[in-house]
Amino acid sequence: MTSGVAGSLARVLTPLEVLMLTVSALSPVLSVFLGGNAVLHLAGTGAALGFIAGGVLSALFALLFAELAAAYPGAGGLYPALNAVLGPRWTFGYVALRLVLIFPIAAFFALGLGSYAGALLPGVPPLAISAVAMALAAVVASLNIKRGAHVIALFLAVEMAALGVLAWTGATNMVRSPVDVMLHPLHLTQGAMQPVSLATMALAVVSGMSMAAGAGWAMYFAEEMDQAHRRIGRVVAWAGLIAAVTIAVPVVLVVLAIGDLPQVLAADAPMAEFLRISAGPTVSTLVTIGVVAAIFNALIAAIMGLSRQLFAIGRDGVLPGAVDRVLAIVHPRLRSPIGATTVLAALGAACLLLGEKRLLLIVSGNFAEYFLIGAAVIVGRAHGLLGHNFKVPLHPLVPLIAIGAGAGVILANWSDAGTARKSMALLLGIFAAAFIWHEARIRQGRPAIDLKGSDIDE
Repeated sequence: MTSGVAGSLARVLTPLEVLMLTVSALSPVLSVFLGGNAVLHLAGTGAALGFIAGGVLSALFALLFAELAAAYPGAGGLYPALNAVLGPRWTFGYVALRLVLIFPIAAFFALGLGSYAGALLPGVPPLAISAVAMALAAVVASLNIKRGAHVIALFLAVEMAALGVLAWTGATNMVRSPVDVMLHPLHLTQGAMQPVSLATMALAVVSGMSMAAGAGWAMYFAEEMDQAHRRIGRVVAWAGLIAAVTIAVPVVLVVLAIGDLPQVLAADAPMAEFLRISAGPTVSTLVTIGVVAAIFNALIAAIMGLSRQLFAIGRDGVLPGAVDRVLAIVHPRLRSPIGATTVLAALGAACLLLGEKRLLLIVSGNFAEYFLIGAAVIVGRAHGLLGHNFKVPLHPLVPLIAIGAGAGVILANWSDAGTARKSMALLLGIFAAAFIWHEARIRQGRPAIDLKGSDIDE
């Protein structure tokens, strides 16, 4: 363990509080109003199929996270389980990827808030709004986690109301056949509606899967949950199901209800444009206010979760000593990872400069997670390490699907010769470099990196 720890995290959360934190962090509103915008721009009406298929896959993969979380809960999230089952040589590559992805993930949340708040604050640069939101969210995320969970619960009610209005507007204005949307997806290309290619459709499914993912956020809070071994698995599984339903349903209903496809798809924010046309400017403005509040809530919850993984990485001594000591600092009174939260907010703000498309492709290209959770459940079951507190049904079908999804993420991103391929090459290169570096370290007779990621003693 790193000597920089100024305290430990407090085990004070109930299952319901962890579920609320998890749903807030995976943010159905952000996935629908920001991720939905990006996928509508990418695949047009193919967004419906992308979110349905992606939601089903994400709900299945949540069961894998649940089994791993129930066996190895800890602030490190997934990597304590990977380390215990697959060993540090594979886990270190995952941790290296997380160190690259954590900051763009936070930036993606903040950028979404800036783009929507910008409509309410004309004349104020959205990027400036995003940066300020990042700072404010970091302050709130630094508070005592139980108090933060109660604040987040209020925002979550606003989030669900905004999604309800969007879904109702779509359900009462449907103009096209679900069968036609599923079999003949169209997107806007050079000002005209064109059929969606298989490569683009694959990217839409990958993006939909990424937008509906997030049940694993619960793992970051496991170290602060009472009786986590016994209870965390069900929380993760329920979070996966809730995410799939609350994200896919509004997107599908909107796609079925868009009247003027070229006009809506050409808008900077298609979801907001659909509401403006279908429900009027007043309802659109009220929903936009709710969306801004909900995304700010998601940003707070995301910073709370991601900072705990950074804290665990610092506590395990993965990075150079001075960096580890900063990341491992815990506020003595609030019991929050104040050092990791500060670093996350600063570097996350810098990542805002990457822009929406690059951030979407980076955060949706996490191929390694699907490979590793599938492999970990197969290996863990074979060695009797998993399945005691929560067990995935239909074994080994679900983990094999996850491994296939990992390959699908790589192929879908590689099929795009532009930004997606460059992002995937970057992520593949980071994972490979981390794996090779760790193997070289072992061959030199040095010890493996200690990746416990957990301080639970139940």
